[in-house]
Amino acid sequence: MSKERKISVAKALAAQLHVTEEAIDTALAEAANLIETYVTSRRAIRLSTTIGHDAHQHTLKAMMALSMAQQHMTAAHTKLTEVQAQIGLGKVVILPAEDKPAATPAPQDTELTSDYERIIAE
Repeated sequence: MSKERKISVAKALAAQLHVTEEAIDTALAEAANLIETYVTSRRAIRLSTTIGHDAHQHTLKAMMALSMAQQHMTAAHTKLTEVQAQIGLGKVVILPAEDKPAATPAPQDTELTSDYERIIAE
């Protein structure tokens, strides 16, 4: 496969990865807004904090799951950077620097490294 074709495919993959990461961020923000709405609505009609408590708790659990999803997507992003190098595109910048995650531990992993930071430093 030509390098141009690999770059084209990598750009499409990177774009979808970015969309997926944004969707998780948006879901987290919307869940936070929902919790704010719970609290302000309850206070507006002077209800006890015990009213709707279960809904509040389930929303918090959903946010925790979204946070875990965000960590997994960061790990996937880092692993895709490794794949990029494995297919010979290690020195090709697919996304702007601000779109690449810093090397962070994945859930249950000790440490991940990002070739991207090494490439930028060269």
